[in-house]
Amino acid sequence: MSVYSPDNPVDGFFGAEHYPDNTSGVVETDNSESEAVPDWIKTNRVATFWVWWFIFHVPDNFTRVPLSWEQSQNESNLYTRLFGYYSLPGDDKSRIIMINKWLQEYRKIVDALTVSEFLSTLRFLWSYAEKVNPMKWLDHQRIHIKWAWEYLSRHDSDLCMHNSGNIHYCPVLPNFKTCNDREARLAVIVSVRCVFFNILPSTIEHQHLKDLVQRQNDLIRRMKNSYQKMFRHEKVDRRVQISALISPEARNILRKMAKKNNLTQAEILDKLILSADRLFMQKTTGDYSR
Repeated sequence: MSVYSPDNPVDGFFGAEHYPDNTSGVVETDNSESEAVPDWIKTNRVATFWVWWFIFHVPDNFTRVPLSWEQSQNESNLYTRLFGYYSLPGDDKSRIIMINKWLQEYRKIVDALTVSEFLSTLRFLWSYAEKVNPMKWLDHQRIHIKWAWEYLSRHDSDLCMHNSGNIHYCPVLPNFKTCNDREARLAVIVSVRCVFFNILPSTIEHQHLKDLVQRQNDLIRRMKNSYQKMFRHEKVDRRVQISALISPEARNILRKMAKKNNLTQAEILDKLILSADRLFMQKTTGDYSR
């Protein structure tokens, strides 16, 4: 199982790996590793991440853990008592395994009806959380993901605000370290749905949930506008420069190379030029006049 520490991310802010987006793909796990996890969680990796993040932060008054069991422990919620703060899964399969373990342990503490009601409430909240804009417009390149991360970090109050005014256990992106670009992009997409973590069962109202969806979509619309202003000219300039300098055949090859290596066309050109420069220097011993 892939696990990473919140204090020791790979390669600093992000890791070096890059994955294609697939927000609706089924994550393959052994039945024993996921038998307690409902299909609606397993068949959508955004839902998987959202549910894992939910149980990582959810307080005991939501899960209705018996007071006698709670008093015998020192940690803040069921997840940290069971697994500790550093059991943070670093990929989709690991999250499903962790959710499965959590549900199995939860069933040992409370009765079957309580578990069923908890999952029903979770499914109900997700039915609203999934209505939030999926952010398909967000590019997969690291510079774009980093921009989105920083944007939401500056607007963390928009991610955490809710009816009770208590944001004590609301996840905040600056405190969450991901192990690669794909995980970072997924965390961005899930973070705008975190407002639904803070809804207590006794205060769930359809209109309030609808208002939260609208508010988060307004946030994403403003974010998209800022994103387009930031990167529109960069993309146009890059296309114009490349089109002016190379032939259509070379441009098509460049496009394929960029796609295959998950790099921008400009990054491919940089690598080709630097590589060619080293070969040229070896042949000419540094004499560029030849």
